[in-house]
Amino acid sequence: MKFLAEDKLQSLLKELANAAQVVIPARAEDAEGMVSFRAWEPGVEPELDVLLTRQSAKEFIFKQCEEYLTYHYTMEGETGVPEEEEEGSPGEDEDGLEEIAHETLRVEARVEAPPQVLFGLRPCDASGLVQIDNVFSGYGGFYFDPMYNARREATTILAVACAEPRSTCFCTSLGGSPSGTEGVDALFTPVEGGFTVEALTDKGEELVKSSAFVDAEGSQEEAAAKVKEEIEGKVDEAFGLEGVRENLQANFEDTEGWDELASRCISCGTCTYVCPNCYCFNITDHKVETSGERVRTWDNCFNPSYTLETSGHNPRASKRNRFRNRFSHKFWYYPEKYDSLLCSGCGRCITHCPVRIDLREVVREMGSPRVAASGEEA
Repeated sequence: MKFLAEDKLQSLLKELANAAQVVIPARAEDAEGMVSFRAWEPGVEPELDVLLTRQSAKEFIFKQCEEYLTYHYTMEGETGVPEEEEEGSPGEDEDGLEEIAHETLRVEARVEAPPQVLFGLRPCDASGLVQIDNVFSGYGGFYFDPMYNARREATTILAVACAEPRSTCFCTSLGGSPSGTEGVDALFTPVEGGFTVEALTDKGEELVKSSAFVDAEGSQEEAAAKVKEEIEGKVDEAFGLEGVRENLQANFEDTEGWDELASRCISCGTCTYVCPNCYCFNITDHKVETSGERVRTWDNCFNPSYTLETSGHNPRASKRNRFRNRFSHKFWYYPEKYDSLLCSGCGRCITHCPVRIDLREVVREMGSPRVAASGEEA
């Protein structure tokens, strides 16, 4: 285990910035003072006292909006008309065969992945990236996205263990931890005077070779272990996972139950945009005359047109069905396909929902056997 003194953090960030873009949580200078991830600049202090940024750092790997290919149509096979031929006669190639004008398409993929270091994200955010990895990295022989994976490979994740949870945190209910290491290259744990640092991957091992680090003393290692133990016990248990998937499936047609829970929802999609695990996207083509680009943007399953088919049919036209889909996806569909939950318990969806819908309440209600009016399980 290594130790990084607090007054060495800026020099470490400067050193890392010589070879990569460094991204940190920082407070905006405007009146609102929102804490968000942005590129580090000399003198800017990472904001680590605020537990969570409004949005996770996933946007630096899975961008909110990205152009991932360009295309251009051209006409090929036009030879022109020789003087001795009458106007309108077809041209001939060198073999004496007629060349027929035809349209061709040239496509250029955009795979840009400069090195970057994400510092200061929490273990729940790093875990969320692992769940997105399953979708875009060919898990189980499914889709492999070259742009996402190039950017992921070029990224080093330096997470900071939590010191004090929010009332909306529930990572431990999902098998996570405030000092979890899933998807983390090096874990920084705040102790008196700085951080203990554990290298967890080859990228992490390379990081701690910096002269900014020294070997941790025994007392510092003990302090880090105490921090981890204490914070673990401060996170409330939100619900038990046993039977949740099966009960969501059994309660799928419980119209009354889903209607009641969804009644306050305004379909704004805030919960999906702040979530470190959600990955829904839309693809659009922007074409002008013979050239265009294909763009991928974040989308959300609360959007009424998200599942609208070309035929005009929409299998989730009602708000209830869209609401049901979000929670079923996280705790039923996704786990069946990827053997993992699509939630890491950060609680952002609870904190930022404008109508105060609580994911924990929904899972407790619809992830449990429903009780009919007679008092028997439905």
